[in-house]
This record gives sequence, structure tokens and C-alpha cells, in this order.
Amino acid sequence: MWTYRPTDSAPYEKEPRTTMPKATASSLRQSEPDFRRQSEGPRLQPARTERSQTDAGAGLTQKESAQQPVWDMSGKQSDALRLRAAYRPKSRRTLRSACVMGVLYLAGLTAGSLCTQALREPLLTYARYFASIDLGLRTTGNGAMVFSVGFLSLFCQLTLLLIAGFCVLGVGLIPVTMLLKGAGAGIFTALLYQQLGPAKGLLLQGLVFWLPETLGTLLVIALSVSALQVSCGLLRCCLGQGGAGLGAASRRLLRRYLTINLVSMLVCGLSVVLTLVFGGLF
Repeated sequence: MWTYRPTDSAPYEKEPRTTMPKATASSLRQSEPDFRRQSEGPRLQPARTERSQTDAGAGLTQKESAQQPVWDMSGKQSDALRLRAAYRPKSRRTLRSACVMGVLYLAGLTAGSLCTQALREPLLTYARYFASIDLGLRTTGNGAMVFSVGFLSLFCQLTLLLIAGFCVLGVGLIPVTMLLKGAGAGIFTALLYQQLGPAKGLLLQGLVFWLPETLGTLLVIALSVSALQVSCGLLRCCLGQGGAGLGAASRRLLRRYLTINLVSMLVCGLSVVLTLVFGGLF
């Protein structure tokens, strides 16, 4: 296209219009400022990173920092730590449970020894029959029968606690089992004193029965504590409060069950030795 300028008689060619290249969607997306990220502000760091930075500033070791509680920005303890602490075998909790089981056993022992005459005649006859059989085995020195009867009694008690540990009802059954164990031992002691007299019965109890019964009771209490922990974990899981750590507690219960059964053989062997040494005196 040609135009005419008054100051210049020579025609000139009009400059062509330059067109800008079309911007693609990706280039616009990269070039536009990220107002959304700027408005959000700094993001919260994970609780573990914050804990590691805090512990590093405080000069704590790795073992001490692992024991420190994990807190989020809202000031609440994290759910992972609460679940881990719920199933972590703490010494205070274990000692408290063991003391409770021991108190229940002693309460049953006292009640059984004092309330023997309150038993009905069929149950009292049944208890006297088994007490006379056990007393006859001890006085005659039958070591094989003493070992088999003692180990069978402990094995049944430990197996019952194991089954109750893998049951939600074990929360109530395990304390009742310890109470009944103490009551049975108290009834046997009272019947032993009735048959042999107070002096002779106390001497036989101290030399032959006391040490194996005490060691066996400690083994039963040790297993009852682990079984109670697993049963309480199952109850929390049924109530919807989480089940983290339940598998580890169950495996620990099985290992303790097998170990205590092996140790109970040594306790029964000690009972045989005491029977052979002191049983013939009575």
C-alpha cells in the first residue's frame, strides 16, 4: 500500500504491523506470580523434624530425644506417640499390675484359710480328698508323681491365663483366676493344719510346700501381667481406640508363656528334691 506525504514527494511503504507470539498456557502459568503460596505463609514442619531440631539445640542425645514427647503446633501430643505409649511395656505399669495380682492372691489365700469351715459338705469333702492325696505323695517320697502333679497344675494355670489373655473377657477373668488360686492354696493349708496339727503342719509347710508354691505363684503372676496387657489392648481395639502395638504384645505373651513353662519344670524339680529330703520325716 502506498501513501503520500506532503513534505516528501516520494512515496513510502507503510511499516508492517508486528504481531506478538501467542503465549501458551504453560508459559503464562509459569510467569504469573504464585499469590496463593504467598498468602498461605510458611508451612508447618512435621513434628519429627521439629523435635530433632529442638533436641539438637538442647544438646540431647539420640536416645534421650526418642523419649521426649512429640508435640504439634496446636500444643497437643501426636496420635502416633499416644498409641505407642499405650502399648509400651513401662516398668511402673508392669510393677503396678504385678502388685495388684499379688494382693489378689494374698486376699484369696487369707479368705480360703479362714473360711474353710464355711464350705458346704460336698465341696469340703472334695477338698479333703485332694489334700490327703497330695499329702500322701509328699510323705511317701514318690518323686515322679510329685513332679507330674505339680507340673500339670502349673501348666493348666498358665494355659488358662494364656487363653484369657487373648480374650476381651480376660480383663475380668485374670484377676478372678488369681483370687481363686489364692483361695485354693488357703484351703489346702488349713486342711493340712487340721490333719497334722498346727506345729507339724507348719513345719511341713515351711520345709516342703512353701518355696515351690511361692516360686510357682510368682511365675503365674508374671504371666498374668502380660496376659492382662494383651486383653486390655483387645478391649481398646474393640472400643475403637486403636490397636497399635497389639501384635508385639501378643508375641511377647507367647514367648513368656513358653519360657515360664520351661522354668516351671525347674520349680517342680525343686519340689521333688524337697520332698525326697524332708518328706520322709513326717
